[in-house]
Amino acid sequence: MDDLISVIMSVYNEPIEAVQPSIESILSQTYENWELIVVLDCPDNVPVKEYLRRTAEQFKKVSFIVNEANIGLGASLNKAVSVANGTFCARMDAEDFSFKDRIQRQVNYVLRKPEIDLLFTQWQEIYSDGQIKKRQPLSRDVRHIKKNFFIKSLLLHPTLLIRTDILKNHPYPEMDRPEDWVLFLDLIRFDYKFDLIEDILYTYVVDEHQKYHKVRTYSENLLPHLLRNSLNYSTNIYYWLYFARIFGEFIISRNEYVYRKTSKLASSYWKKIFGSA
Repeated sequence: MDDLISVIMSVYNEPIEAVQPSIESILSQTYENWELIVVLDCPDNVPVKEYLRRTAEQFKKVSFIVNEANIGLGASLNKAVSVANGTFCARMDAEDFSFKDRIQRQVNYVLRKPEIDLLFTQWQEIYSDGQIKKRQPLSRDVRHIKKNFFIKSLLLHPTLLIRTDILKNHPYPEMDRPEDWVLFLDLIRFDYKFDLIEDILYTYVVDEHQKYHKVRTYSENLLPHLLRNSLNYSTNIYYWLYFARIFGEFIISRNEYVYRKTSKLASSYWKKIFGSA
């Protein structure tokens, strides 16, 4: 019998017009043995709450939890994991789309390579003007995660398929973004095996208007964790290069004008040196 896959998603204030296509991309998966667990982290989002209720009534494989108050992405994902019954958990973000064969392809891959603990895919980014950019990191780079995690853009969190027991033993940090990067730092330290399918199986919808605020939040929240982990990575030069980059982003993101004037230049230099921004 095929392994049960628990697809976990957290929704905050996204509109129903964004959430519905995202969920439909899971409903249309070619892999059939899955459950979808959605945590609504904004009880006042009534249209989405009603949509989730109707969907759960229509599809018995769909369930949802409504938080009494906003608790953040990490804590919401942990709630989903706590009730997950699957051998593996697959991440999914509201507003994005999984290709219909995404889960099937990922399950096939981990069955062929049972030593893999975390499996990602390549992805495409779609922008408000309709522009599409393909993001195609290589599997060999992901397998050398202790180096390349810190210098290349390799992993998109919502493409993740991970063994459920790992998430139960190493829950998401209960923080605002980047809860994923902090989790990955922990799992890298414990030598879990990362890999990637070299095919685009996910569409990531880019919110260009939020980029500055995202960088500001990421750098503010990530720096303390990098400092706390510094002893564990004291001999990893790539960790310290990454630390310098995040510290630089923290400095320039104190002012939006400064950030917009300098961020592209800084990214271009990083890409020239390491081949990825």
